[in-house]
Amino acid sequence: MSLATATPELGGAGYGAAGHATSGLPSIARLAPTLFWVLVALPVLMGKAGLLEIVFPVGALATGALLVTRDPARFAAFTWWLWFLTPEVRRLVDYQAGWSVISPVMVTPFAVGAMTWLVVAQYLPMLRYRAYFGFVPVMAGLFYAYVNGISQAGMAAATFALLNWLVPVTLGLYVALHWPIYPQIRDAVLRAFVLGLTLVGGYGLIQYFVMPPWDARWLINVGMTNQGMPLPMQVRVFSTLNSSGPLAFLLVTGLAVLPAARGILVPVAGALALGSLMLSLVRAAWLAGLFVFVWLLLTMPGRHRVRLVAVGIGLVLCSLPLLSVPLVNQAIVSRFDTLNSMENDRSYQERQEFYGRFLIQALTEVRGAGLGTVDTATKLTNEDGQLGVMAYFDSGILRVPYELGWPGTLGYVVGIVALMVGLLRRGGAPPDPFARCAEAAALTILACMVFEHTLVKVTGVGFWFFLGMGMAAKNHGLASRLAAQAPALLANDLGPNDPRRKDEQWTEA
Repeated sequence: MSLATATPELGGAGYGAAGHATSGLPSIARLAPTLFWVLVALPVLMGKAGLLEIVFPVGALATGALLVTRDPARFAAFTWWLWFLTPEVRRLVDYQAGWSVISPVMVTPFAVGAMTWLVVAQYLPMLRYRAYFGFVPVMAGLFYAYVNGISQAGMAAATFALLNWLVPVTLGLYVALHWPIYPQIRDAVLRAFVLGLTLVGGYGLIQYFVMPPWDARWLINVGMTNQGMPLPMQVRVFSTLNSSGPLAFLLVTGLAVLPAARGILVPVAGALALGSLMLSLVRAAWLAGLFVFVWLLLTMPGRHRVRLVAVGIGLVLCSLPLLSVPLVNQAIVSRFDTLNSMENDRSYQERQEFYGRFLIQALTEVRGAGLGTVDTATKLTNEDGQLGVMAYFDSGILRVPYELGWPGTLGYVVGIVALMVGLLRRGGAPPDPFARCAEAAALTILACMVFEHTLVKVTGVGFWFFLGMGMAAKNHGLASRLAAQAPALLANDLGPNDPRRKDEQWTEA
């Protein structure tokens, strides 16, 4: 059975022509995200940001609960805004209320994203169809590692790690299941990314040239020496995110989908994002950006390629004023030169040493270390709230077998391969520029697993979300084609057992 015949319920009477709920409180749903951010800004402006340790998570959960079933498009955009801005909100809270090693603010995007579990649970029978089935082994592998992690790291650490791994997956499944309103979700997400790249990219430039005191204080408190000095023009830009790595991959993801957007703000967003991307000094993200451009050039519909080239040239020209600043030019050029002399690069040597030292251990960890034994979840296993020995893990490729073990890795990898093959199979869906951009974003983030684990946290949301959007685009395109063929089918004298009659019945439904 095709996916088009598998999920007609999502396009039923619960949604109007705009793809939003036709019952309930649509006016409140439309205003809820704006009201939430106003509520967040007021305590900061009043110097009472400490209140946000309660207001931020509670307000975000209330907003998410209002949107997750009534307005999936706005819910998707709202979750992206949380990923964009939550780390900066945490820094403002710490600056005004005092440093905290563990902040409830940082859990908010995961808690809101976990609301998709309630929606996904309603449509679990849909997972038996081929288009969705790849999600089953992925989630099974994660639950195996979760149970294993509880026994080795404790309930709190394993649960937090599960949120890091599973929330991105279910966000992707959430948008894939809502394919009947794909155009509305696409438009809402594009608006969020255009405005988000403008804000995140622009703030990154301010951070580099000015260095706000709350960002400087946070760098000092966490002691991340690889981010440079907490001084103007001596820092690797991390903008509103936690570090330069997640920022750089988020900007690459945004630049990947930007060619599908329209509006006068698009070139501004692209230029600011490119500027912050360069100042992040993340070479892997620079290479990823090049891959995105080449992939889109090869796969975009013909008439869109000229526009893509024009956008690329325009972004390069916009970056020239930034490169004309001597200190900026020196920092970027020196970082770029290390790509030609990797044998003398400290970061490359450390990663090579890590692979040599840890490869055998990671691949022979049959049971797996379990969720919660790696990354920031290790804070919850230490009484002092400090990061554990395995907090820093440079390779995503090695982290998967080490943390998930052989059973978990088998399910996780098989599921991803199945989903990616389904995504890249062109089928009969009409070409969609945004779908090509979503493919490029997902492929790029997946390829960057060789550098770090890009399938969790905000980078993982980028992979799974745009994988789901690519699936939704294909299914919506196929359904639209069937709907266009319906008049011709009705004109024919179809017998009751003709297979085309099933497509006709689905179209009528």
